[in-house]
Amino acid sequence: MKKINKTTSPTRSRDKVLQTLYEMEIGEKELKQVLQNHSSEKSNLLYKEILNGVIESKEKIDEIVFKHSNRPIEKLDFIERNAIRIAIYELINKKVDPAVSINEAIRMSKKYGSSEGYKLVNAVLDSIVKESHS
Repeated sequence: MKKINKTTSPTRSRDKVLQTLYEMEIGEKELKQVLQNHSSEKSNLLYKEILNGVIESKEKIDEIVFKHSNRPIEKLDFIERNAIRIAIYELINKKVDPAVSINEAIRMSKKYGSSEGYKLVNAVLDSIVKESHS
């Protein structure tokens, strides 16, 4: 059985992606600037894959969020917005089971976001998953 390194576990990788996206938005910085503060993540392949995937697919992801939340993405809290983006990236690319993506987004929202933000995260992602199965 493969031992998972705590510094590169999927959960920690998602948390670090969320942190990086948050820093980019709050600080209005480019990815390259923010990555200077995350040099320990250089060898974390999952972190890099999710981060680059979310950034490259941001426009498509944001259209999906708008469709399922009925509000512009800019109106969502930074944490909830980026937790949803990470989950949608994983859903689109079928990286993990949909339940895992949703649970991880809710976990991040509860841990780092507003007290009730996880409800919106759950509703948006649940709507997306239900539509994809119909």
